[in-house]
Amino acid sequence: MARQDNPMFLRQRLRERLKKARETAQMTQIEVARYFDWSPSKVIRIENGKIAVSVADTRGLVARYGLEAEEAQELVELAKSARRPSWYAAYKEIMTPALEIFVAYEEVARVVRNYERNVVPGLLQTEEYARALLKGLQDNGDHRTLELRVDLRMQRQRILVDNEAEFFFILDEAVLRRMIGGEAVMRQQFEALLRMNEKPNVTILYVPFSVGVYPSFRRPYQLFEIEPSGGDLIVYLESPAGETLISERDASPKVVEPTDYLDAFSRIEESDDSKPITEEALFGTPAVGSANP
Repeated sequence: MARQDNPMFLRQRLRERLKKARETAQMTQIEVARYFDWSPSKVIRIENGKIAVSVADTRGLVARYGLEAEEAQELVELAKSARRPSWYAAYKEIMTPALEIFVAYEEVARVVRNYERNVVPGLLQTEEYARALLKGLQDNGDHRTLELRVDLRMQRQRILVDNEAEFFFILDEAVLRRMIGGEAVMRQQFEALLRMNEKPNVTILYVPFSVGVYPSFRRPYQLFEIEPSGGDLIVYLESPAGETLISERDASPKVVEPTDYLDAFSRIEESDDSKPITEEALFGTPAVGSANP
């Protein structure tokens, strides 16, 4: 599914255009709510993305805002498209709600930044590496569930061919030295990393063991820069306790902000501590201070 066909992206476009239409009509959110006999918060939640807008509500809103017939029909069709199932709906049985949102953000983001300290990022994994990793993490021996998880991971990688988005990866050297699936699997994975790094929209760096401590190195994270939505920044954190998504636009109190992780990522990326992925780094003698492969 192309980025412009993703339901989340379509919902963002729809609510932004509805908000612009309301402002052009010089109506307040309260006035709109009163006209439709809605709760005062419904228009607010539609425009900030807290709830989806139905096709029927879209028809009512465009009529109230006085849009021309062609534009009104365009927004109604947009509302219909936004309610269609995503491609990853087929994997719903193996996805948590947080993972569903994560995959949607991953697909609509203009820029994706990923720091990993233990394993190769999912978007860069070969099928063999992913299968060996997920099999080792799986609590039961359900072959069907394993294959669904592997297939989902492979399908997600289609976004890497979209040059409209940029992808930046920083790996701790432990990612490169940890043996997953055996020597043959690791060789294939290293070759895949070199191929991926040749793409114009993909940058892969690593931080050698010799660097020691560096910003936010204790926890893997992913950052999504989302457009439209006024340049929202989302951070995804995964731990044994569960998954967490934090939006920069979220008004609730947060211990950390997505910008904290963005600053940490940028400091590593721009420093001499991060090194490019090369054949020597992957297949040659590790840098001084590194553990043996």
